[in-house]
Amino acid sequence: MSDHLTRELLEEILSRLPVKSILICRCVSKTWYSLITNPSFIAHHLKKTAARNSGLLFFSYSTRELIWPFKENVRYLLYPDESFPANPIEELDCPFKDIKRFVDIVGSCNGVFCLSYGVYGRHTDGAALWNPSVRKIVNIPCPNVTFTSYGPYIPSLGFGFDSTTDDYKLVRIVYSHFNFGEIRPFVEIYSLRSRGWRKRFYGPGVCDAIVSFSLGEEAFGEMEVPDCLVKKYQFVDVAVFDGSLLLVASFKLTGEGCFTVWMMKEYGVPGSWTKLFDIPDLKSHLKWIRKLVAFRQSGQVLLAKLFGQLVFYDPKTEEIFDTKIRGNAHSFYLDTFVESLVLLNETDEFTEVEASEDNGTSEILEEVASSSSFD
Repeated sequence: MSDHLTRELLEEILSRLPVKSILICRCVSKTWYSLITNPSFIAHHLKKTAARNSGLLFFSYSTRELIWPFKENVRYLLYPDESFPANPIEELDCPFKDIKRFVDIVGSCNGVFCLSYGVYGRHTDGAALWNPSVRKIVNIPCPNVTFTSYGPYIPSLGFGFDSTTDDYKLVRIVYSHFNFGEIRPFVEIYSLRSRGWRKRFYGPGVCDAIVSFSLGEEAFGEMEVPDCLVKKYQFVDVAVFDGSLLLVASFKLTGEGCFTVWMMKEYGVPGSWTKLFDIPDLKSHLKWIRKLVAFRQSGQVLLAKLFGQLVFYDPKTEEIFDTKIRGNAHSFYLDTFVESLVLLNETDEFTEVEASEDNGTSEILEEVASSSSFD
């Protein structure tokens, strides 16, 4: 029957199918295999998938064993949007699940998740790209700036898609652990297209502003933050909700446990910063909020407390709902799940390296043990 269909019509029909069905269709014939693995079809399928809501949420978190080697047990789950946090429909399999080192999600784009792993979440030398839909993991090679070559450092990672070159990029900024704020950080950029770290240069120093990075131009920019937040809080993070930039500040330098969230209504315009809500220190039941995990369309906010509780908070009614899920506060991650064929043509190449074999791991452990407390 397919012999009577034009290639364009066949492509249109296949592009409307879910990924699991498309993967099976590769076995129909050489023609179908060639069409499905063609980069133009993968892009066409992604465009259609992105235009419709899958109705699924991707949720991950980890728990840490309290005895050596402090293995991080990670779970990756799919939930129907309307039922979260109850009734997951699938637990995704990933080689990172039983890794002996911390695993964090740097970010996700077009169904691809960027995962980083290292010792105690500080010296993050390892990373990989993972698409659970096609069950492919692409290992990202070791960067140039590591603990062995640079000494103790504080990493900052960002992941995204460069539409100008059709490329996925990982940006890595490395700050000196002992001279934070005094020495300009090193910046490296990994490109999936070139399969390597292509650049190494100095980034902007520490400042009282949000530092942005253009993946297309590979250049930094700065955006002002509300004056009331400058040098007032111990932790200031950025997030995104409904296409808008969020600024999340917690734990005032004066010792108060205030938690405040601001939204930039118009991207790049400092005057458009608007405060969404505050959680003052007086609310003892919400003390020690460490991370804003996600906003829900209902208006509720998913928050992680310092000691591992995951709770819903309604800013309008100030009601709290305990999800009963416990994990490491830094590890909670929730986002819309996007099916895609990205990485389909890549070789699955991740192999876990045992902690005892890591280059420089023993030195890292000694440094971490003698430094300040963990997050």
